[in-house]
Amino acid sequence: METGTVRISSMGLTSTSLHFNIAIIKDQEYLDFLEWLKNMGCPRTKLTLAEFSNTGRGMMATKDIKAGEVIVQVPERNLVTMKTLQSTYGARIARFGKKVNSHMIIALHIALLVQAPERSGWLPYLRMLPKKFDTMPVRYPPELLELLPQNAQVHVKKQKAKIEADYNTTLDFLQSNADLLTRPLQYEEYEWAWLVVNTRCIYLDAKNQSAADNIALAPMLDFLNHTHDAKTEGAFCTKTKSYQIKTLLPYKKGEQVFINYGPHDNCFILVEYGFVTPNNPYNYVTVDNDFMQLSIPGESATAKKDKLELLDMAGYYGDYVLHRNDVSFRLLAGMRLRLVNPFNKSSVATQLAIAQWHNVVNGELDQISPENERLVPIYIERLCDDILAQAKKNLGILARKKTTFTVMHLQQVWIEARDIVLSIIDKIHRKEEL
Repeated sequence: METGTVRISSMGLTSTSLHFNIAIIKDQEYLDFLEWLKNMGCPRTKLTLAEFSNTGRGMMATKDIKAGEVIVQVPERNLVTMKTLQSTYGARIARFGKKVNSHMIIALHIALLVQAPERSGWLPYLRMLPKKFDTMPVRYPPELLELLPQNAQVHVKKQKAKIEADYNTTLDFLQSNADLLTRPLQYEEYEWAWLVVNTRCIYLDAKNQSAADNIALAPMLDFLNHTHDAKTEGAFCTKTKSYQIKTLLPYKKGEQVFINYGPHDNCFILVEYGFVTPNNPYNYVTVDNDFMQLSIPGESATAKKDKLELLDMAGYYGDYVLHRNDVSFRLLAGMRLRLVNPFNKSSVATQLAIAQWHNVVNGELDQISPENERLVPIYIERLCDDILAQAKKNLGILARKKTTFTVMHLQQVWIEARDIVLSIIDKIHRKEEL
């Protein structure tokens, strides 16, 4: 039986898949996995696992695929869900008495399978899972973590807290279910399993259940990579009792076949999945910290505090973003209020300005005043200058580091941020409406 890889060039395959190499994977682990899928009742597909030099591992079309064709079909019994795990954990969870979530239990299940892979019957699948998650920001060393944009750092901090909380709840659960273990469950083992679920799960439609609590691992389907312009439909088919992915776009033999995780920017994709995508139209730059730290002449600390409280009460505190050629309405609303000076809540003039601000936000007025409107693009540009300075500094640091996927991901995020704010600055200089 042939093992290893078969290397081909993308040149000449199609007009849209150029400038990278493809290595079709035919190692023993993958062949064993295909045999396992066959034994588990999974239908054959027009896909094969390959290593793409531009994206890493993904699925390549072995034949032409038509729009509307089902590309992957995973039988219900092969899905790892709370429903399929009910016989193993249902009664134990009921006795436990504390609230658990699907992510926590499926991660525990994967970790336990790894502890006794030969007994589980899932060894071929387990061998195909990533050995480590070094491109996930939650696994970054401190010197790389601090090079993430601030909003991404906050996202990572929340993710880390979620993993730790799930791990601690899992340890409590295992105190009364120690018979499940072959050895004590270490944090590193659980974190790896949690990230397996986070990066590879799908969401199933279910009545009376939140999406977060209705996730599933679907062997084979989880080898498909994401791109923002893929058009797919995923749903459980009651007729075949399987979860199916249908492509709405055609693919030629030799092309990588993609699915779409949803309309996410690259910072979100990087933190949740450990990669970035080129030419992502959903990218934006968050300027919350820069807005809060913005120094405005004549604005006292008390006035700034009152304005921020007013923004909070009105529902316009935070979530200030810049898109390519577009400033968010929330940021414009926040900036207009910050630029009301002098600002004394007890004065009639300030109360009038606040009323006018509300009218502008509600679309009943075009502006608070000509001077206020004149200053808005000036201070938006100052926020852009802050982001440009951060981008220049961090790109300089990254340029001196060894080239790795992690470094390239961070470079792409900052290059995209730089390009977005430059587009806003250009719009301001051309005196176009923001």
